[in-house]
Parts: sequence; C-alpha cells; structure tokens
Amino acid sequence: MRYELPAGRLTLVMLRPLVVMTAALVFVAAGQARPETTVPNRVVSIHVTLTDSQIVLDRHSAPRGVEGRFVIKNIGTKRHNFTLKAGAAGSTPVLSRTLGPHRQAVLSLFLDYRGKAEYLDRLRADRGKPQMRGVFVIL
Repeated sequence: MRYELPAGRLTLVMLRPLVVMTAALVFVAAGQARPETTVPNRVVSIHVTLTDSQIVLDRHSAPRGVEGRFVIKNIGTKRHNFTLKAGAAGSTPVLSRTLGPHRQAVLSLFLDYRGKAEYLDRLRADRGKPQMRGVFVIL
C-alpha cells in the first residue's frame, strides 16, 4: 500500500505518529540520564606519618572515584617530604608536601586514576632509605 502526500501540506493525522514517537524518545532519554559530575560522593582519609626513618600509611588502598584526604604528619626531628606519583609511567607527582619537624598538613586529591601510585620522600637525605617509599593502590 502506498501513501500519497498532498503537495506542500501536512495534516494532523500525519503529524500524530511523529509527535507520539518524539515524546516517547524524550521520556526514554530522560529516564536513562544520570548526573555527570566530578564531585566525589565519598571521602576517604589516609593518615600519613613521617618519621626520621620511614613513612607509615594507615591504609595502602582506596577506591577510585573518591576524594582522598591525605593527613600528613611529621613526627620526626628533621624536614621530610611526602610525594605521591601517578600516571602511565608513574613519574608525575600529583601530590607533594615538605613539612618541618612536628608539622601537619591536609591535602585533598580526587582519586580518578586507577592503578598503583608510588609514594616516597624526595629529599636527598632520605632517598636511600628503603622505608621512605612504598605503593598506594587506587582500586
């Protein structure tokens, strides 16, 4: 069966299926839409303790997509640094802070990278100490 359209005229009968299909598509798209945001819905605190001989983390992993709140505390008698490296080669510092003796700092980082991130003390006096480095995993 073939339908012939009048030249240059659309009737209400012809537009009705188009209106119904458009309305259905709008409702389907709205039902599947989710808010796109980079605001994390969860905060994970990671307590980092710097001593004169080692770096101690209270947890060595966190889930991807959360805000990592690194509470860094130097309880040693010298200056120390905490650097978190991430990226494809693990060479890009994404978080770094040097603290004097008996100082504390809180740094926040959105954990959107999945994989292993190396942490270490980048100061020359501490580079050779094996306990001044480790791996933090973002799951």
